[in-house]
Amino acid sequence: MRRRKEIYLPTEEEIKNQAALIGAFIINFEKVCAFIRFIILKICYPNYTKLENNNIEILLEGVTSEPLRKKLEALVYDNYQEEEELIKLSNLVSKKFSELVQIRNSIAHGSMLMGYAGFDGELSSDTFLLKHSKSTKQGIDRNSMIIKNSSIEFLIKQTRLIDNAYSELCVLIDKDIEPENKALHIEQFRLKAEKIGRIKLDYEDKITK
Repeated sequence: MRRRKEIYLPTEEEIKNQAALIGAFIINFEKVCAFIRFIILKICYPNYTKLENNNIEILLEGVTSEPLRKKLEALVYDNYQEEEELIKLSNLVSKKFSELVQIRNSIAHGSMLMGYAGFDGELSSDTFLLKHSKSTKQGIDRNSMIIKNSSIEFLIKQTRLIDNAYSELCVLIDKDIEPENKALHIEQFRLKAEKIGRIKLDYEDKITK
């Protein structure tokens, strides 16, 4: 008699861990957005008052991540036109963050099925299903991916590296920074920017139809 194959079912704890991992990515992403808002404040008002802080918060209210990083990029260029290396590195980190924005939006606005390892109901504690299904003239575009937990873990690390790079930019926008300290932080900015690496969302499998 052929033995019946057991069906794997992720535990409730494993599903909670997946959800927590995705949540950690979103939280780290929003931390970068909050830091960008602070850098914009420091560029506009180096010794800001409570009123100036409030003014920036009002002006940036409702500004989403992509236009927010564009505003920072433009402010760095206009306020530090003689600092070619600073502008170059700022643009590099801004580009990395722009790539991360697209991934964050995909995850935040997609439909997710925790613990899925395939498109026909296969289950796993190491993967989940991300869906962006839409109707077209040619029928349904399922636009779905199976994503590994490790991919999200790697994105969290990259998000933190972007945050670290912006911390160097925050130091360098100080108009009173000493030349020797500026050179040191420019080098740190370069190293941290290069350490970010390629931003991408790896997936195990993908379907459109």
